[in-house]
Amino acid sequence: MAICKICGGEMLEHVGCKIGICNCNGKSYPRIIFGAEKRFEDVFGEDDICPDCFAPFGSFHHLGCDIEECPVCGEAIYGDCECQLILPDLADMEEMLK
Repeated sequence: MAICKICGGEMLEHVGCKIGICNCNGKSYPRIIFGAEKRFEDVFGEDDICPDCFAPFGSFHHLGCDIEECPVCGEAIYGDCECQLILPDLADMEEMLK
């Protein structure tokens, strides 16, 4: 089992993360979906899944994915990105929707 720590989804079932926003310095940003990464432009296609977190093409990456790009600086979130991103977990999202 590989459970995403922010959405609770089972990554090995090839489902994308359910959380589509992140925050940086008090501002909300939409997360970059798999297949829209600038550094992997034209590498992945509609039939592909993320080689790191198993999200299907067009879905959000799961927490800790090395492929996911920062929507603020465009660098790999878990690599060269120095932004102070906060990815809310599922409980945070449910609280926000109340």
